[in-house]
Amino acid sequence: MGAWGYLPFENDAALDWLEDLEADGADAVRQALAKAGDRYVEASEGALALAAAEVAAATQGNPLGNLPEGVADWVSAHGPEITAEDVEMALEAVERVAGDRSELAELWDGAAEPGWRESVADLAGRLRLALE
Repeated sequence: MGAWGYLPFENDAALDWLEDLEADGADAVRQALAKAGDRYVEASEGALALAAAEVAAATQGNPLGNLPEGVADWVSAHGPEITAEDVEMALEAVERVAGDRSELAELWDGAAEPGWRESVADLAGRLRLALE
């Protein structure tokens, strides 16, 4: 997986996933979140889960400042398809990706890039806000 930054859409896996979002809609979000299940989360699965969680946050009015244009368009057109249950699932996925059984967390921690942890904490906070 190629990455040029620590934000959720700054890697190849997430940008490739946008095609799934366009084709499969809310189901693509749910499938990506489910990939961060109760097991070791591979880096590419974690990247997809974070991207899907960003979509979920954006549909609740808590978007990342720099959403890719296609994501912003999808959120405007299909946002109501993402439910509170999906937001809960997104928060759980973010917590697993940031946890100790996550390759993505290991890679970013090994790179000594505190911005990744900060961005994940921000995403989790925006999801929690949506659940209040």
